[in-house]
Amino acid sequence: MLESLQGRLIFGRTTGVRPLQPGPHAGRYRVHAHRLARPDGAVLEGWSSTPLDGPAAGALLYFGGRNENVAWAADMASFNPGWAVHAFNYRGFGGSTGRASERRAKADARALLDVVTARLPCAELAVAGRSLGTAVALAVAAEARPRRLVLMSPFESVPAVLRSRPFGRVGASLVTQRFDCGALAALHAGDTLVLLAEDDDSVLHAQSRRLCDRLPCRPSPHVIAGTTHRTLPRSGGAQRAVAAFLAGPRTLASMGHADTRGACRAPDVAR
Repeated sequence: MLESLQGRLIFGRTTGVRPLQPGPHAGRYRVHAHRLARPDGAVLEGWSSTPLDGPAAGALLYFGGRNENVAWAADMASFNPGWAVHAFNYRGFGGSTGRASERRAKADARALLDVVTARLPCAELAVAGRSLGTAVALAVAAEARPRRLVLMSPFESVPAVLRSRPFGRVGASLVTQRFDCGALAALHAGDTLVLLAEDDDSVLHAQSRRLCDRLPCRPSPHVIAGTTHRTLPRSGGAQRAVAAFLAGPRTLASMGHADTRGACRAPDVAR
């Protein structure tokens, strides 16, 4: 009962799908709808995109934030030619059944990872998470050890977010679903891109920077102009920075709208 109540408060609820404005490679991929059945009876609603002109060279797993319906995420392929993009709604979001919690979200994410790696065994794996999805993405990265990780508006933990808000200290002491990103960050040895909204009153920049200090490569975040906490992932600036990062560090360094300080290069790690 307590797990479900805290899950509802932390995950929130979706109110609608906010679309992504198509990128320069629109029309070069196909979007598929999926249903992923879980052992406890829950069914997750998801989407994937696959290139039309050949097998995917890379697979990007995207995990959304609080209140976020990720139906838009498959269209990230319009910025990333040759990449397949996969995203599933958390339990209770959109068409996904069941109730969300930290434990269930991380278990579902591992199941999604298994599905993607089975379908695309030769594709390079990348993982992305936004806000609350930072914790889910880091949990997957700790297990799958991807070469590339993208974090948008990352945070240290739910108690740390609550303590940064007026009257939040009482709630911080009571919450049991902690989403401790700091502990997971230390386990990721791959390349990391960190993106922040210019105007973010949900996750303070100082907290995101403290999480960056926990990552072994200590990336400096790249702030996307003209964005808020809600609009960051679907902004053209964020999508172009992600595309450049996935294409490789040389491309990222050469793009005027991307900041090479937002990514760091670490030695290759075993997958």
